[in-house]
Amino acid sequence: MTSSSSPRMLRSPMLLAVSLGLGCALSGCVDSDGIDDEDTGIGGTALDGGGGSVGIGGSGLSDGGSASEGGSSSEGGSSSEGGNGGDTTTGSGGEPPAGGADPGPDPAFEVEMTFTTSNIGRDYAGAGTMIAALDNVGDTVGPKAGPKWIGWQEINESDPCGASCEIDAINNRFDDANGWDTRRPKGTRPDGGTETVKVPITFKGAAGIDVRAKFASPGWAGVSPTRFVTVVYSSERNLSVLDTHFIAGAWSCKSQVEKRKDYWKQAWQVLKGEVDKEHDKGRNVIVTGDLNRPRAENGCNPAWTPTSLHAGSIVIGGTGIDYVFALPAEGYKWVVSKKADGTPKKGSINLGIDGHKAHWVTGKFALK
Repeated sequence: MTSSSSPRMLRSPMLLAVSLGLGCALSGCVDSDGIDDEDTGIGGTALDGGGGSVGIGGSGLSDGGSASEGGSSSEGGSSSEGGNGGDTTTGSGGEPPAGGADPGPDPAFEVEMTFTTSNIGRDYAGAGTMIAALDNVGDTVGPKAGPKWIGWQEINESDPCGASCEIDAINNRFDDANGWDTRRPKGTRPDGGTETVKVPITFKGAAGIDVRAKFASPGWAGVSPTRFVTVVYSSERNLSVLDTHFIAGAWSCKSQVEKRKDYWKQAWQVLKGEVDKEHDKGRNVIVTGDLNRPRAENGCNPAWTPTSLHAGSIVIGGTGIDYVFALPAEGYKWVVSKKADGTPKKGSINLGIDGHKAHWVTGKFALK
């Protein structure tokens, strides 16, 4: 070692450790715990030293253990994702490995993504109409670049084609062979019973998945099934997507309107609580859903502010009673993508059922 290199090594604790390691390779040093250090992985190219290997990353020397931070699989087990309908629990993601330096913002959090809300409805003659509606969604959303998320409503909800035809058709059209995954968890009612939700979430291009469902409001025979909020979190994207569907008639002067409003308000508070919970973990949040409450004031719908969902939330897509909300994590902002003519990348998809349309929007969460 030349005299010119010695001061540089003494100024860096990591370089000092490398120097000692090479010295021990020559002299047979043993740590105080009595175990020879034969493999010290610091990342990158290896230097031989008496049978052990010391990795020194690339053109420089790293003291942050960056070799273990090169992919999301080291940040919450995102390599295990499960198949269509499976539930996989992973770590929180977006955090540096223990003992390592903070790797800084992850570019995987800032990719352009497309978010869609789609109420399939149930007033159709046969499965062909429903399958055509799914094809319209897939043909519109599928070719778009980047990860894609679809929040569905009214799936397997008294459908004319049978008890499981809609979820089967979704899994067939948005299949895992083409990179899609659909999560439809069970939710627990206050009485301890469980139900499979009618608001599944389909996605592509996101890993490190954790999924759950939260009870929102009770079932009401002839009026409404039990309502839930589905939550899918991706550690790879530091993103939580929530999907829901509220009771109808609370804001359109239907029968027993006060009871309907009670159920609606209960679900709204649950949704707000779940949004808070995800956002408090430092995650970007998207909410899709049919809230069965129009934006505009009318004789049955007093003036209200949809963005009371959260102080930082904005409505980025949907029309009428269908919504797509965005809530950026601390330090992030929502940026809608633009077409060549400068207009936002967003639109509606004709479904041909119950007068419903699906609504999509493309954008990203970017650092401020």
